This record gives sequence, C-alpha cells and structure tokens, in this order.
Amino acid sequence: MLLLSTLCIPFIAAIILLFVKHNEKANYVAIASSGVTMALAFNIAFNGAANFDADWIVSLNARFVLSADGLAKILVLLTGISFPAILISTSKNDIKNRNQFLALMLFTQTGLLGVFLAGDALLFYFFWELALIPVYFLCSIWGGEKRIAVTFKFFIYTFLGSLFMLIGIILVYTHTADQSFAIQSFKEAGLSAGQQLTAFALFFTAFAIKMPIFPIHTWQPDAYEQSPTAVTMVLSAVM
Repeated sequence: MLLLSTLCIPFIAAIILLFVKHNEKANYVAIASSGVTMALAFNIAFNGAANFDADWIVSLNARFVLSADGLAKILVLLTGISFPAILISTSKNDIKNRNQFLALMLFTQTGLLGVFLAGDALLFYFFWELALIPVYFLCSIWGGEKRIAVTFKFFIYTFLGSLFMLIGIILVYTHTADQSFAIQSFKEAGLSAGQQLTAFALFFTAFAIKMPIFPIHTWQPDAYEQSPTAVTMVLSAVM
C-alpha cells in the first residue's frame, strides 16, 4: 500500500486545495502534502516497497500495477524532493487563484509519480497523459504574454508524442502471448525484426519529443520562457 499511498496523497491534497480559498492555508496544504510524499519517496528509495496489483480495465486485460525497481526509486525520490523545494521557493510569488494553481501542481506530481511507478504499459500511458493535462492549464492560465501560442505549440508536440506512444503500445500489445499490457509480457512479446524496428521508432519519437532532443526540441525554450516559475522548475527538473 506504500506505493498507492504515495500516489493518493498529492491527488487527495489537490482535490482539497480546490476548496481552500485562503492563500496561506493553500500553501500549507500543498507544502505539507508534498513533504509527506517526500518522506514516502525516501522510504521507497531506501527500504523498497511491495508491488500493488489490482483490477483496472478487465476487458483489455490491463491492471493497476505499481512497482518500484532501481530506476523508479531514483525518479520517485527526485520527484519527491523537487516538489517541496519548488512549492516552498515559490510560496511568496504573487499568483492569482493560488489554490487552483497549487492543485494543478499536485495533480502534475501525481501523474509523474504514476509514470515512474507504473508496471502496466496502458497504466503508464494513462499517467503520461495525466501529467501533461495540468501542465497545459498551468501554462495557458498563469503563463506570460505569449502563453496561448506557446501552449498551443506545446499541446501539438505533446499530442503527437502521445499518439506515437499509444500506437507503439498497441503494436506490442497485439503481439504479447497473453494479450496483456504487463511490462513483463511486453518484454517477451513475439515481434519480428521489422516490428521491433517499428516499435522502437514509435517509442523513440515519443520520448524524443518529451525529452526533447534536436530537431524536435523547439517547444522547450518557448515553454520555459512563458511558463510560471514553478512550472518551469517542474519541466526542467522532472518532466
């Protein structure tokens, strides 16, 4: 339950923040919840955690599986440390509708933690998208003067990246022995050499946009420039 709790705390805090109108109280809720999440992240990183496995989309044989291997532990710890630092360092910034802003920040944290802990490919994709949606609103509402054009560009790039990712996932899924999205089943999928190359190209393109790397990196400098400080810190430190 430790892994599930790590996801639930920022998610529940984000929902609570939607109803907290006082700025100082909103700061307290956001920072406190991120502090608890950081403590759990340290526990996961240094003590490990049992996998969480539950039914999810039964018709597609997709399960809600959370697991923390060596790399996941590092990335969860990075996310756990980054968010309290970001929220504390920007707590005095003048932000309109601070409670909504902080709620979207914690929804972003939930999505990122889910990406790093997902043990099911479709669940990974779900959290991949969940992390992007609040960032889109954070940039479009609280960004700079050119935020609308920049956010639209960010949306187009990330939408294409997500599309390539989904096609790649479906391709591998159709060649798994048990027709499931389990990561282990993906590793053992019976893909021909040509299909492996196609899957690699799809996943590489999706991640290349996300990273981003030349020549599909042009969304990044604009997004960094026009995003609120806290969002730029999340983009550069974790996303």
